Amino acid sequence: MINKNIIVNADDLGITPGTNKAIFDGYDNGYITSSSIMTNCDFFNEAINDLKKREHLKVGVHLNLTYGKPLNNSLLFCDSNGSFNLSYLQLVKKSFFNKKFLEGIKKEFESQIQKALKNDIDISHLDSHRHIHLIPNIYKIVYDLAIKYEIVRVRLITEDLLNSLKLTKNFNFFINGGLVKYLLLKLFTIFNKRYGDRYGDIYFYSILYTGALARSSLLKILRSDNNYEIMVHPSYVDLDKEVIFHSEAEKAYRLSENRTIELSSILK
Repeated sequence: MINKNIIVNADDLGITPGTNKAIFDGYDNGYITSSSIMTNCDFFNEAINDLKKREHLKVGVHLNLTYGKPLNNSLLFCDSNGSFNLSYLQLVKKSFFNKKFLEGIKKEFESQIQKALKNDIDISHLDSHRHIHLIPNIYKIVYDLAIKYEIVRVRLITEDLLNSLKLTKNFNFFINGGLVKYLLLKLFTIFNKRYGDRYGDIYFYSILYTGALARSSLLKILRSDNNYEIMVHPSYVDLDKEVIFHSEAEKAYRLSENRTIELSSILK
């Protein structure tokens, strides 16, 4: 029997046509229960039009400082063309030493939240592209904004290593960088709880296997007695081949065969 309290959240709504269609198909004909929208991205308006037909799909804001163009022009985290250009490590470094930088992030995140609200999205949660909201000083900003706008859930990385191994029996995270990312984000999560926890008693899945969720693992989790948030990134890759991407790294990720694998995993 499927645990109705488990969240299957599709990240990146609004980033490409293929992503939008996959998420809506995954909600209409699959296991997706929730999504996170990127309000600054090129296909946001397209996503909004389709959201109007799905009033029961829960939607959060996928806060973004690493892809596309910001809603506020700023050289604090953009190149001369006005596009985001900082790496995760650069964001970490600047967030620790630059007060003006943090003020710019707060302004940008608040604009992204307000754009969702202006488009009649009842925001169910906050998370972020590439998990940048978990960087401690940035998390504090996000947590305070969640309180201000009465958003009940902010994603934390509560994935249990042994439990994930038991579910998947897959050790490829030792060679794909998943373990290093997992350890860093777990450390940030532990530190961030000092500011406050709006995530609750939920296990997160999957940092270790980001972007490559197997159907067998999904079905095991859905039948678990524990509460989970399962993160997925499905897409119809063929619909995105003509998209003009803002970065080669994002293009490679969106056109990867793993997007198709995850789509197959979440469809009934």
